[in-house]
Amino acid sequence: MTRSRPRSPMPLRWSATLISVALMTAVLVACGGGGGGGSPAPQQPADGARTEGALSASKPGELLAYVKTRLADRLAQRQATPDVLFVTGIAATAAAPTAGEDTGSRSGTVVQEAGVDEDDTIKTDGTVIWALANTRSPGIGKPAATLKAWRRAADGSVSAAGSLDVTMDAEAMAVSRGMLWASASQRAAVIGESQTFMPWNCGGDVCAMLLPFPNATAATVHVDLVNTANPAAPALLERWAIDGRLVGSRLIGSRLILVTQHAPQLAVDALPVNAPQVDRDALVARLTAADVLPTLRINGGARQPLVAETDCYVQPKNASTGIDITVFTVVDLSGAAPTRTTRCFAGGSEAMYMSPSSLYVATTRYAYTATNALIARLPAGITTDLHKFAFDGGVLAYRGSGEAQGHLGWDVQRKSYRMSEWNGDLRVLTYTASVGWGPAGATAGVEPSPAQLTILRERASDQTLQVVSTLPNAQRPATLGKPREQVYGVRFIGSRGYVVTFQRTDPLYVLDLSNPADPRTVGELEVSGYSDYLFPITESLLLGVGHDADARGQVSGVKVALIDLTDPTRPRQVDSRTWGGAPSQSGLDVSRHGIDILTQATRTRVALPLLLRADYTVTPSTGLQRIEIDHAARRLDSSRALIPGALGGTDFYADRSVQIDNRVYYFNAGSLTVHDW
Repeated sequence: MTRSRPRSPMPLRWSATLISVALMTAVLVACGGGGGGGSPAPQQPADGARTEGALSASKPGELLAYVKTRLADRLAQRQATPDVLFVTGIAATAAAPTAGEDTGSRSGTVVQEAGVDEDDTIKTDGTVIWALANTRSPGIGKPAATLKAWRRAADGSVSAAGSLDVTMDAEAMAVSRGMLWASASQRAAVIGESQTFMPWNCGGDVCAMLLPFPNATAATVHVDLVNTANPAAPALLERWAIDGRLVGSRLIGSRLILVTQHAPQLAVDALPVNAPQVDRDALVARLTAADVLPTLRINGGARQPLVAETDCYVQPKNASTGIDITVFTVVDLSGAAPTRTTRCFAGGSEAMYMSPSSLYVATTRYAYTATNALIARLPAGITTDLHKFAFDGGVLAYRGSGEAQGHLGWDVQRKSYRMSEWNGDLRVLTYTASVGWGPAGATAGVEPSPAQLTILRERASDQTLQVVSTLPNAQRPATLGKPREQVYGVRFIGSRGYVVTFQRTDPLYVLDLSNPADPRTVGELEVSGYSDYLFPITESLLLGVGHDADARGQVSGVKVALIDLTDPTRPRQVDSRTWGGAPSQSGLDVSRHGIDILTQATRTRVALPLLLRADYTVTPSTGLQRIEIDHAARRLDSSRALIPGALGGTDFYADRSVQIDNRVYYFNAGSLTVHDW
């Protein structure tokens, strides 16, 4: 699916992130590690046949040997094709929204899986509302955000309780990413990131001679663990700084799951391609495992190892030249002091997906190349490796690996919900064309079917994920998507799957997955525009949120569509609304959590932040649009006035709301306001 024109510019910190991710899609391997909390050592796969993508526990010295091989391969690649940019190792995350944490009287963060919470800027238990207000003047050594609490009275009004400055880095400007709140144990985890430019640690005169102005970008994930028992005085328990970028985070009960990715800054990697081999060999010889593995600092203290070399897995058949370490850190927040266990794998992670019982990471063994700022070109026949880790009692255990043809696309906000676990099987929807667009738009490939569904099942005997079926296939050759289309919204709900592709119109495909051995397309709907996100409202109603478009594929305003699935073989768009012109955005354009959904009996209430303008010459207006869905009438009611937000779209990407009883609480520009529905 290609858009015929780019969307309106995103806020600066979001657009920069998404552009870099679109061009620097991950190149991945695998390693599952331990450390920091007495984790048991990873286990070797059982005897028997192994797939090329399978992981193996790292023996002493094996991880370092793996890195040195990648360094040599990378040099050969650079020498052979000096004019091509090979993109490696960038963290990415996404999650599929659905109406999560719905108790019947209040709403919560939209999540992909019930019982698996995701980081957001607002949380509530119905009595206290917590939110992250971004700092107006961020800077080095300054907090990126303030964690604020409001108490809710019996009449629905709120009053400010307490606050705490969070997410800061003494050497860089930090950015807040969100929070998770374990309300039962009264603990919160506030997560942020920062990047610093730093000199290469050469350890000799070679860099001084060859690199007079050496520097590199070092990323850090910040985790502030907070005691929230007293909303009037939230207290910092520990402040962590982890080497790497944030791939994703989840919360199950009182256990926080963090996935981070560390790209070590190696002096040898900074040498010019024509540097003398003797200088290169000298730097490689000095490498140790400590140079490669990430570290952890607690409360600004000394660096300590986050994982050990033998706590990791490697993927011997990985052909990528990327050097990254992905780490899973599980933090138990239920005790007086947080405790942690860790796992890792040697390679970058393209996306994570988590069900209540399993964690999956998606990687690829191939490098993507960027031909210009708009187009990403992939090797023919690119595949995505998928690694499964069981999550049992707070411990992650490697279960197996498999692969699917194609890749998960470029949008980090949507990658993970192209995966779904149901009855123990993993369903994956991949994009299979060899060329695709970046954020500003480009021409997609011309493969007859741009998408493929793959269903995989764990086989314990050899720790593999075996392909059960694919779609299209010889028996069911009908394509998913038309030539030159790309994949937008994907949603798995129980035994069904929904796929949206787009170039000129929005084909919505309804998939019947009740028989994993024989998935099939049972229905198709073509309407104008496209849906980026799909939300189940009832068993027979689906809500799509995206953008409208004309017959030529020219994108226009924000579109909300209601789809009737009473007869899945004949899906119907029964109602829709469009707001603003082409530059307009909804909260879902900048965050997968930019929507608020509450279902009660026969009606569903939706609160959607909007940034509206007719064209690029007008100053935008922002606000919270209230939409009510009548289940029986199958109708959208958006007659309620837009609740105005801060002028000019200030902090629009952080706008959120929660609904409690008959009121909506709108968090905008760092303040919380209360409105009758």
